[in-house]
Amino acid sequence: MHKFRRAHAFTLVELLVVIGIIALLVAILLPSLQKAREQASTVKCASNLRQIAMGILMYAADNHGKLPPSAIGPKDKIYPKGWFWSNELVKQKYIDAVHGVDSAGRQNTGDSAFRCPSGLDEQLPGFSGFGALYPRQGQNQQFIWNAWPTSADGVRTWYALNSFTCEKSTMSGKTPAASLNGSHSAPFMWYNNQNAGNGEADMGLLDTSGRFVRSLSNIKRSALVVMAFDGNAWNWSNIAGSTGYDARISGRHGRPLNNGKDGQFNCAFFDGHVTLQSTLPYTQAQASGLTNQKALSVNKSETIFWLSDQY
Repeated sequence: MHKFRRAHAFTLVELLVVIGIIALLVAILLPSLQKAREQASTVKCASNLRQIAMGILMYAADNHGKLPPSAIGPKDKIYPKGWFWSNELVKQKYIDAVHGVDSAGRQNTGDSAFRCPSGLDEQLPGFSGFGALYPRQGQNQQFIWNAWPTSADGVRTWYALNSFTCEKSTMSGKTPAASLNGSHSAPFMWYNNQNAGNGEADMGLLDTSGRFVRSLSNIKRSALVVMAFDGNAWNWSNIAGSTGYDARISGRHGRPLNNGKDGQFNCAFFDGHVTLQSTLPYTQAQASGLTNQKALSVNKSETIFWLSDQY
């Protein structure tokens, strides 16, 4: 006669111990996993910006050293349907990326050099990074999309060029926004045709004189001058309630700093290299009472936004 051994079941105490051990391991490992994921996203973002930098340099090489405008609003005399930098880099085949809309008119989505893995796929209330109050705010995590010249050309982008606004109202007096040696002179320009009825072509916008056109020859310190970075505002102009130019840098990487207002951002330079930097020095400079322009000049021995800081 065989004797059967009773199977030993786990007691409630043993189950609770096992669950407790698993919970402890998760608590220990989860921060490391999140950190590794963030590091991977930061590396992918840096790779994206290198592709963008190479695309812009190739564009300039094919256009006699001329840099593209960051944006030109529709109704302009030269580009009546408008121009947007990411759209044109894809349209002119300098970078391959998902673009356009589907049969229902919805924006086509997918991974590309313009997609920051730490950004948001949805758009929050408010218009892009223009209304951001600080670098890590949610509005800075989203993308920007323009149907210029047509919706078929639209490309979602989570990055911004180092650009300043050149408007009809500011061009007539050759203000610093338009002149190459002005304190607010940036490598790229957003030609915002606010007074479309008067036109901008007669003011020198992209005309043969090249008065307001930026060239690679204007970049004297290519390893220091910023080309593109994490962000989604079109320019540095302080409009739409933004508290300062520093608020338009998207500090979407790394751990939150300054009570969640700051973080880190990837930045591409004109020599093609990319670095990871903190937004905190710019925010602190702005908070200390420096003007918007000088706040962006705080680290000019390492990072140059304004062309005038090259000298």
